[in-house]
Amino acid sequence: MSNNSKKLNTTFLIDEELLKLYSNMTRNVGVDKILPYINLAQPFYIEPILGTALMVELQTQIDTDTLTDENKGLILKIAPALALWTDYLAARSLTYTVTQKGITLEESDNSRSINEKELAEFIHSIREQAEMATELLIKYLCQCQDTYPLWKPSEECLCSKYQDNEGSAENHFKSLIYCPSGKPSRCPKCDYPDNIQRIR
Repeated sequence: MSNNSKKLNTTFLIDEELLKLYSNMTRNVGVDKILPYINLAQPFYIEPILGTALMVELQTQIDTDTLTDENKGLILKIAPALALWTDYLAARSLTYTVTQKGITLEESDNSRSINEKELAEFIHSIREQAEMATELLIKYLCQCQDTYPLWKPSEECLCSKYQDNEGSAENHFKSLIYCPSGKPSRCPKCDYPDNIQRIR
């Protein structure tokens, strides 16, 4: 999707494969139909979380094909949130098409278009999934802060609920993400997904 992103004078953090892997879009949805929505979702939903410095670092490494393992891991954490927010913004527009004759409903011979109530429920479900994925992204950044020194959350209390409090009745589960203290060159115990090597 890199060539298409240049048309919009921006660098997207995920490619078409990751977008369709984590969203509800089928493989036959054209990239050109998706571009306007990822172009909105990335700066509106993702960039405020990452901050300018980390965002620029990721985009620069993507442009120069120099992504570090740490940032490849971060991209895979960003992907579900960015894909689902893109899906959320695009859902209604992919259902309807604006033509010279007005607004028409997309239909095909092998499928039935959903009604307005079903569409509203579907979009609400996508939003809930996007919010969950965003929460998981923030949790990852909070628990791997030493690995991403450019990430400087503006609210000090942002990460407080993700701190391990052993013995606390409020700590109902043990986090699957652990980052050692200090500033290591990478985060060896973070849960990098198995498909990290195929990122760019």
